[in-house]
Amino acid sequence: MNTPIQIQAGLTSQRGVSLVVALVMLLVLTLIGVSSMNTAIVELKMAGSMQQQGVALNRADEALRVAEEDVLAIVTDPAAFDFTVADDGYYVTADNIEVHEIDWPTQGLTSIQGANANDTYVTEYMGAKPIPGESVKVGTDGRIIGGAVHSFLITSRSEASKSALRLAQSIFVTTSPP
Repeated sequence: MNTPIQIQAGLTSQRGVSLVVALVMLLVLTLIGVSSMNTAIVELKMAGSMQQQGVALNRADEALRVAEEDVLAIVTDPAAFDFTVADDGYYVTADNIEVHEIDWPTQGLTSIQGANANDTYVTEYMGAKPIPGESVKVGTDGRIIGGAVHSFLITSRSEASKSALRLAQSIFVTTSPP
């Protein structure tokens, strides 16, 4: 009769150990789940930030296109353009502007009409650059000997939500002076 009592005593001592093992496994699975959730949240924030950076870059590129159209309007206008008016968004190289030091929101720069007020651009006239040799002017049959091109450095800035900020630059060249 001693044999059944020994089996029962062995079973009662094992019941607490299985509970501890189950709780430890549950704790490990909970930690894995919480870690996965944190990773998913960080990835979601990164994807949203990248999307806003893309929006800001697209808007800065659009501002460049609008600024290039403005330059074309300036060079096709028969009246001479005055680049010396202060704080209008148009500069000459002698002004030594530094785009990273401009106070863009308060400077009173050219904004894109109908767009966000944070989409602005500045245009810097870099002067005439001589072209050595011969060139052909578009729309004419004659050659130009020792012609020149007029260069403009256009810098646009766009700011989207979540602190997404983009600066874009282009060098726009025309054969006509401003």
